[in-house]
Amino acid sequence: MSKRCSAGPPAGSSGLSRRLLRFRALAFLLFPLVMAVGLYLPHAPLEAHRASLAGVRLTDRHGRLLITLPGEGGAFSLRLGRGEIPREVERIFVRLEDRRFFRHRGIDPLALARAARDNLSSRGVVSGASTITMQVARLLQPHRGGWGGKLRESLGALRLEATLDKHEILRLYLNLLPYGLNTVGVGAAAVTYFDRPLEELSPAQILLLATLPRAPSLFDPFRNPRALRRTALALAPRVGVPDAEVERSLTTLRRGRSGRLAPYFTLYVQNELSRLAALQARGRQVVQVTTTLDLQLSEAAEMRLDRELAGAAAGGKMALRDAAVVILDNAGGEILAYVGAPGMESGSQRSAIDAVRLRNPSGSTLKPFLYALALEREWTCASLLPDLPLSFGGEELYRPENFDRRSRGLVRLRSALAGSLNVPAVYLLSRVGLRDFLRTCSALGLDPGPAERLGLGAAIGNASVSLLELTRAFSVFPRGGLLPPLAAIRSLGTADGRVIPVPLSAGRRVFSRESSWLVGSVLSDPSARATGFGTRSRLNTPFPAMFKSGTASGYYSLWCLGATPVHTVGVWAGSLDRRAAYGVTGSSVPAAVVRALLEELQTPPGQPDARAGWEVRNPPPGLASARICALTGFAASPACPAVRMEYFRQGSLPQRPCPVHGGGEGDGREGAGRVGLEELALELFLEGGAGPRILFPREGAVFYRDSFEGAQGIPGWVAARREETLEVWLNGEALPLRHPFRLELPVRPGAYRLEVTGPAGRDAVTYSVR
Repeated sequence: MSKRCSAGPPAGSSGLSRRLLRFRALAFLLFPLVMAVGLYLPHAPLEAHRASLAGVRLTDRHGRLLITLPGEGGAFSLRLGRGEIPREVERIFVRLEDRRFFRHRGIDPLALARAARDNLSSRGVVSGASTITMQVARLLQPHRGGWGGKLRESLGALRLEATLDKHEILRLYLNLLPYGLNTVGVGAAAVTYFDRPLEELSPAQILLLATLPRAPSLFDPFRNPRALRRTALALAPRVGVPDAEVERSLTTLRRGRSGRLAPYFTLYVQNELSRLAALQARGRQVVQVTTTLDLQLSEAAEMRLDRELAGAAAGGKMALRDAAVVILDNAGGEILAYVGAPGMESGSQRSAIDAVRLRNPSGSTLKPFLYALALEREWTCASLLPDLPLSFGGEELYRPENFDRRSRGLVRLRSALAGSLNVPAVYLLSRVGLRDFLRTCSALGLDPGPAERLGLGAAIGNASVSLLELTRAFSVFPRGGLLPPLAAIRSLGTADGRVIPVPLSAGRRVFSRESSWLVGSVLSDPSARATGFGTRSRLNTPFPAMFKSGTASGYYSLWCLGATPVHTVGVWAGSLDRRAAYGVTGSSVPAAVVRALLEELQTPPGQPDARAGWEVRNPPPGLASARICALTGFAASPACPAVRMEYFRQGSLPQRPCPVHGGGEGDGREGAGRVGLEELALELFLEGGAGPRILFPREGAVFYRDSFEGAQGIPGWVAARREETLEVWLNGEALPLRHPFRLELPVRPGAYRLEVTGPAGRDAVTYSVR
């Protein structure tokens, strides 16, 4: 009998088997770990949804809804946060969509078995077994269906269940449901279909909202109410809603949509919101933004603008039909009112223009910043400035004029600024320096334009600014020289119920407290304002308030800025299509609006506002007062006919007695120490112990001889001290010099060199006649 022999295992097979077993064991152990890591990794679609700003509600500072920002594709959405979804809404939706929602972990095995049974028995797909969590996964990451899409949806549901609690998932679901009519989410659907907030709906109305997402087009209540009624009645027994209540709720359907209040302001906020939300919310879903706007105040400002514009139209000034207003809280630069263009017809081409941010010629509104810069240097409020027919520039001469075309000779800096005189401002800019002034404007957040284009006209109106940036810059004076950052948002509300305040910045310093206070005292001084506006100006208020008006040369851009210790108000009026409104100035319609709003904002007597900053009656410690001659600005003498108190920086009090009215020590009688106003004016153009200066002609000037027959001449002006003996030469020939230093120059074609020499120095210019 033979024995059957069997071959043994191949050499090394036992080692291979052991390695395979170890690999399978390792895979078995690692699979749960890999799955766990995968479940808890950041979910990109969820993070993208959280970071988006769709459906964010913008409210004013008192909680009044301004607008709900549109979602993707411009959809209307109201994202509800924690605690904002009524319990009845949760009950009805869970009962109809996923009864075992609070018991499964994203995938319901019982629902899967039931769906398989139903699909097999009907030999088709009649049930998908999708849980609420799976629907959320599909809404966050849509797919085309099929087994692959269903698998991705299931994995997404598991990831959501691993990282969120049930109430968060349910809130996501209710906020993401598509409702048709460009509406997303149950909160927005309550407004679209019932014109009411969700918390005010009855159970029957909630049932209709739970029915609609099943087929939004088929169940559209405004086009196919019968289909919606039939399905809702079929579902009503499952949630305990009587049929009669369903029938009644169908009669309450009314198409609505959240209103859009303060449209120009909300657009401005939207431009700032994405950056701010990313910075402050740190990945949390933002559902509400509380802005700085006081809607009631903004609406009052709009009504006031409408009233003044209507009055201007009734007076025949039809071109003055557009206006804008901004009101700031000085404490932190918060925007309290923002009216882009009142009474603008919706949908018109002009209605798309936000006049608050539109750049327009500045008029005289930049003068306060120029004078503040001068006060930072050697000038004082008593410094004398020439208000004479002066010319500036070289070959292209620039000869500014005052608005009333009058020359006042000599004016103190206080009167020149308060009266908004043009010639002193241009002269001051020529001394301060155009580029230094433009750098100051830049530090104030203004961008008036390049120096080459502006020239010295930057002081009186050819710069371009917007009302928003100009009002902010003007608030630097009541804030003691600190420029605030514009604040439009007070806090962010997140979906998890947190309120994140947006901190206010103290701002950055542009001017010293002393210079800022001095400008404020000038612009709130009715007596100094009388130089340019008379004694009965509408800018005279019973409470301390500073004003600056401006009018562009084309009369289509009128400005007024006003400030109290607490608020700064800016108004622009004119024509967006650049039509002139002759006969109207910034001290008319805009000034009337500014004054009315400041009066409305004024704290009642006896109730001081704790936020008050600048106060004209309380100068900062770095200033001291002195009596000066109201005509010359020098230390007052007994003979000065008008004396006033003026403020100076410590150490810069006037020492020289008034040279016009009697030398300070005398008794006012005619004496040797006196000079005339004309001589004093010429001395203004000299610095310290400098020698004579040729004021006119300017270097490089070109003159053209007129064709008519008759006497023609070119006036010459030389600035020098009265005691100086001067020699004047024109192309090497001596010229007679009339006191006080006037010349008569010939008008013969040719090139000329004019020279003046004196004990303290010399000056020379070249010019030509054609």
